[in-house]
Amino acid sequence: MKLFLIRNVGNLRFWLVHSLVNMPRNHAIHYSKVNEKPVPTFAVSASWGWVGMVLLLVGLFFGLCPRPVAISVEPVPIQADDRRWAQMIGSISGVISHYDGDVGLYIKDLKTGRTFEKDADKPFVSASLIKLPIMVAAFEAINEGRLSLSSRMALKRNFRRGGSGRLKWARSGSAYSVSSLIYEMITRSDNTATAMVIDRLGYDYLNQTFEKLGLMTTRINPSGMSLADRLRSDKDNYTTAREMGFLLEQIYNRKMVNSALSDAMLEILKGVNSHSRLSTYLPRTWKLAHKTGLLRRNCHDVGIVFSPDGDYILCVLTGHLGNYRKAKGVIASVGQKAYAYMGS
Repeated sequence: MKLFLIRNVGNLRFWLVHSLVNMPRNHAIHYSKVNEKPVPTFAVSASWGWVGMVLLLVGLFFGLCPRPVAISVEPVPIQADDRRWAQMIGSISGVISHYDGDVGLYIKDLKTGRTFEKDADKPFVSASLIKLPIMVAAFEAINEGRLSLSSRMALKRNFRRGGSGRLKWARSGSAYSVSSLIYEMITRSDNTATAMVIDRLGYDYLNQTFEKLGLMTTRINPSGMSLADRLRSDKDNYTTAREMGFLLEQIYNRKMVNSALSDAMLEILKGVNSHSRLSTYLPRTWKLAHKTGLLRRNCHDVGIVFSPDGDYILCVLTGHLGNYRKAKGVIASVGQKAYAYMGS
């Protein structure tokens, strides 16, 4: 008897499915959304109700019908990291909104790839930030065989420059290796060392290399290396927050020139001797590879932040400022807000 019922239940299920498939056109088929996937639901007329009832009863008795499954659709919760990122953007935007000068900002989380930027393509007088692409061009020349890290240059009187650095006090005729000149140019922002590197490479080579690297705004002019308080706008050196961030990221990813020279550049940037701007609120156990710039009412700091939870590109350029103290304070505050996110 039981076997008979089972067989007939099978026939009954086949008949029901066959009937549903061949349902007359006046029976509608509706679709509902469950987790954004279309799920068909059949609107069957009342005359078919007894068939479904028989199948349900037999199925419950013999365990042939699956148990009903409750389907619930819940909203996807906002990730905590997304909230913190949004909070960081809000707090940094608040800092910038109270500053009366221009700010170019580029921040990139190197782990997730997300970015926050403000006027990242706005040109700013580069000041000593120009020394970063000069370093890159010097290592490109080394890779091409045009220059050697061990080759030496003699300090001449016409190389001496005021401002940052200690080579301006050195005796004329003193010889320095190219590697030591690059190191002084970046870590101490030495203007005399920079003049010697530029003399060896030439302005044409530098601008051609900048263009080859994909830098559209960053350019160097002889007059732009002047320390004068005022300069015609078409005679100055310019860059952007995004282009500085690009150079830093290429170095970080060991794709600038080649992996070995990228590592060398990164170590040089880690040796920058600065205790203000992005360094002000940097936690003691963190590392910062960066380059600063300050000239003609422009104040900048761009770098790679190495935190325990991930690494970041952080570029802050300021211009048309009231005074350097306020500009340094804004850069420091942006760093502080960013570090709060990175360390949370």
